Amino acid sequence: MAEAFWANWFTYGHPSQIQRRIEAQVFDFLVRIESEDFTAYSPGLAESWTPIDDLTWEFKLRRGVTFHKGQDFTAADVKASIELATGAAGEEVVSASRFVPTTVEVVDEYTARLKTKTPFGPLLNELSYLPIISAIDAQAGIPALEAAPNGTGPFMVVNDEKDRKTMEAFAGHWGGAAQIKTLVWEFIQDSQTRLNALLAGQAHVIDRVPPEHLPVLEQSPDVAVISTTGFENVNLWFRQDAPPPWDNPKLREAVAWSVDRDALVKNLVLGASEVATTHIPNHAVFAAPQSPQYTFDPERAKAALAEAGFSGEGPEIDFWGVTGFLPRGKEVAEAIKANLEEVGFKVKLTVTDIGSLVSALFAEDKPGVMFHVSWSSSGDPHSALVFLYHSNPTSWTGAADAKIDELLDRGAATTNPDDRAAVYAELQAYLWQNLPHIPLYNSDFTIAHAKDLSGVKTLPNFFTYFNAASLSAS
Repeated sequence: MAEAFWANWFTYGHPSQIQRRIEAQVFDFLVRIESEDFTAYSPGLAESWTPIDDLTWEFKLRRGVTFHKGQDFTAADVKASIELATGAAGEEVVSASRFVPTTVEVVDEYTARLKTKTPFGPLLNELSYLPIISAIDAQAGIPALEAAPNGTGPFMVVNDEKDRKTMEAFAGHWGGAAQIKTLVWEFIQDSQTRLNALLAGQAHVIDRVPPEHLPVLEQSPDVAVISTTGFENVNLWFRQDAPPPWDNPKLREAVAWSVDRDALVKNLVLGASEVATTHIPNHAVFAAPQSPQYTFDPERAKAALAEAGFSGEGPEIDFWGVTGFLPRGKEVAEAIKANLEEVGFKVKLTVTDIGSLVSALFAEDKPGVMFHVSWSSSGDPHSALVFLYHSNPTSWTGAADAKIDELLDRGAATTNPDDRAAVYAELQAYLWQNLPHIPLYNSDFTIAHAKDLSGVKTLPNFFTYFNAASLSAS
């Protein structure tokens, strides 16, 4: 794995992509997304679901499901999970920013009726991302949930080290025991080390394969490659509470015209990456390409600088890049720095690992103004945008724009798909005009695996499933 395991096991208390990916092996969800159509839902812990009114959905639950620690799964677990995750239980949790408070009526042991505080259009999509925990564990409190996972998923954690998570197939899984008996996730920051491990047979799967490794992999008869365009906008993030002059949209527009996004994709990121055409991932629900599409145009950049009050040179940018996690992250950050300096900005570049960059984002002294970092989503614009742009307490960037808040709230509260599309079209146009962040590209997500491993499934939301995988004898 290219991303460090920087979050704990309290699944509603973090926005970590890697943690969500490993939790998807350990926990189950009420509904599942199993294809690249992120409006198509399959049964999970719920066998069926029915809308009752604008606020209420009834879920018929799967019988015969057990947690890894032996508890039977019932509607009481759905109630504990949903109410804790959405803030209805009164706890301040990160996941609540993606929901509206939702209460659950236990109709019977295997029927749960969810009632949202207000109409909530992305409910099913968010439920496909919401791991179900045990009510008994929830009663033990958040510190207990942080310490160890207990899900109903196909794998259970048997050894939990800082950089290595070892799982074993859960024999009692309702879908049948996975054929892979032991599944080990290990953080290896250096991409060359990951490649060497795969080619030497020390690893069966590696992720975030950089483009320079593709020729080597293509020449190897023993490996296969899976690539997809991820639901992940790689952005130039700005602290929305940064001091002047960075509160000026024209200054951010000058930055947008100073970056050769086409060259980043064609020459560096490669693979299945695409230039971002809007603030929602290109292939996500309701994504609408915006205009103008920002290209490297020094003259337009200098014109925007002049409108922002700068003649000749732009201000210094305290710019942070990330290495290891995003393929060619260091090289991309250096290319952006060179573009900006060609226009006249003065750039102080710090390149570090993802854990240090996340720490900087939350540091009290708020180092950095602009960050080269990504944000992935479940395919719905609500989850793609709310963490970055809503002025809720969990916003990573200090967002505070009443218009954005109003449109995000309206998009979430709208249940008709056509009406939601209209709201998100207005929101995307507003974001493109004001550029609180600058989308660069949608990530290539490439994994490589040994050919004797089959049945691995990778989706654009970066979930990688091993429950149907098998390893042939070599």
